[in-house]
Amino acid sequence: MKMKKKLLWALLLFCSTAVMNAESLSSLTWAQVCAGRMGDEWYGSAEAQQVADVVLYVQKTNGGWMKNDQLHKLTETQKQTLYNQRGEHSCLDNTATTQEMRFLAKVWQKTQVTKYQTAFLKGLNMIFKAEKGCGGWSQYWPLAGGGSYWDYITFNDDLMTNVMKLLRDIADNQGDFKDIASEATRQKCEKSFQHAIEIIIKCQVDDNGTPAAWCAQHDTVTFLPTEGRPHELPSVSGSESSSLLSFLMTIENPSKELQNTIHTAVAWLDAHKIEGKAIENFTNADGESDRRVIDKAGSAIWGRFIQLGGESGRKTYEAFFTKLKNRNKTRSYTWNGKTYNYKEYEIATTSYNPEKAYQPIYAIYDNNLAHLFYRFLYYYEDHEPEVDSKGVPVLTSLNAARRTSYQFLGSWCLNMINTEYPAWKQRMEEKNESEGYNVYALNQSTFTGSATEGSATVYNFSGGISVSNVKGKGYAAGTSATKTVKYSAGVEYTITLPQGMKVQKVKFYGYDNYADADAYISKCNGKTFAATEYVFPAKDSNNTAILTANTVDFGETPATDNITFTLGGKQCALTISLYEPDGTVDILTVRKPENSSDILYDLNGHPVSDGKAAGICVKDGRKIFFRK
Repeated sequence: MKMKKKLLWALLLFCSTAVMNAESLSSLTWAQVCAGRMGDEWYGSAEAQQVADVVLYVQKTNGGWMKNDQLHKLTETQKQTLYNQRGEHSCLDNTATTQEMRFLAKVWQKTQVTKYQTAFLKGLNMIFKAEKGCGGWSQYWPLAGGGSYWDYITFNDDLMTNVMKLLRDIADNQGDFKDIASEATRQKCEKSFQHAIEIIIKCQVDDNGTPAAWCAQHDTVTFLPTEGRPHELPSVSGSESSSLLSFLMTIENPSKELQNTIHTAVAWLDAHKIEGKAIENFTNADGESDRRVIDKAGSAIWGRFIQLGGESGRKTYEAFFTKLKNRNKTRSYTWNGKTYNYKEYEIATTSYNPEKAYQPIYAIYDNNLAHLFYRFLYYYEDHEPEVDSKGVPVLTSLNAARRTSYQFLGSWCLNMINTEYPAWKQRMEEKNESEGYNVYALNQSTFTGSATEGSATVYNFSGGISVSNVKGKGYAAGTSATKTVKYSAGVEYTITLPQGMKVQKVKFYGYDNYADADAYISKCNGKTFAATEYVFPAKDSNNTAILTANTVDFGETPATDNITFTLGGKQCALTISLYEPDGTVDILTVRKPENSSDILYDLNGHPVSDGKAAGICVKDGRKIFFRK
């Protein structure tokens, strides 16, 4: 009897688990299933393989898949329809193809069934083929041709970043992608990834000599911003640019050129925010779902489409209007029983206002309002219509349906600018500054404990480094977010170095802990500095600390044994970083005659072009840094 009960409970548990899995699978979107929401072990189950077999069954003959299909819950009719469409183009928009490949990688990793790996590699081969000669991808492969926006370099809906993330993951050969591709294929992924970086840099919009951000689509020849659907006008996109920048800031070792691209794009977006505003959902007087702009302190919004100005704007919109003119497409609209015909070129040119440069622009894509296709609108909230040259009333603003169905305004850039970028910027500064050095950071993370040695209070740090003082100032931590350590003003601190360590420079990074006066480095290794030379500003009127970095370079005479320093003014919370040449770098300081101007010299002692502060060259396989 007990055995029967155990069997019954086991059967009930099995059935319950099967039902939970079925319910869980059907309750998720296909994107969620591909992203791993079913739990790691499920992807090795029989149910997962059944879904994977469907994915293989509907795979396009050229390697990819179509977008917006829920492949885990297709009806037999839907499955057969997709099977019959296998000869059509593949799609990379809306995570199509990349998400199916991620799903297959998970299943293959758990099952090692060859057919799933084969289908994965077929999709990857399509991505290789689809990458343009200039770099980047379009929405579909093969291309549509005929001047379709489907063929442009596409940042819209994160198409580029989704493909690049996949390529990077395959190249890294970790997790779901461990050994799914050969070493040669992984190298090809890395090459394709770097080629895409090149086109991202080339597509950065030139705003009359100032690097801006990106449009949702770019021309494959001129790289100018270009149109998408009739409501997606050439512009700089706050939304697409923000997500692209967030992705670029995850790249481990960006080149100096890419770093500059990120810096300048963030600066442009920050300069073109609409400050103190936010978007609110509400129900309007007609009972419709709607959106409006509201005041909100500390917030900001950007246009999904920001109109360009100046010569750059002229070139961009002239190219757009020429394209519409050459296409010569007519749109018909019936009003009061009479049908009116409009050329797309006329709709765009008569509505475009160059005086509205750098304002958000809007447009309506509605087949019932075809006379508005590519019409520039400059009002987000309801505004009085106007009568056009044919005597037909036309909208001058978005309507509720367009405001709610498409994000024309949003706070996309806010977190990226205020949080992601400062953290990335600090990381890059540390990376660039540490090139060619071993860096030892003295902060909360490397602190190993304090002690008293005679009259000295000693703070010990990893790497055999310690900081001491004879004034009895004990160890105290700054904020947990900064990981800093507090150092009092007027106290001489001694950094004791391990035997043989040579420190070329020391960086003090942190903040003045008080609001009533600036702090500064008054002495370092026997040198005395003015109160205005190495400053840590006092807290601002809101009592907010101002993080500041000050670096003291010891030039031709690296510090050994110990480094002394004294702060003036006020107590500071600091991370102290010591920079020791890593052995592959020679530091060379070229002496100058007294009273000579600052000149950079080459290896042979010849002056290099004026205006340069430092340089790097390679001699006998060793980097040599030149300093003034």
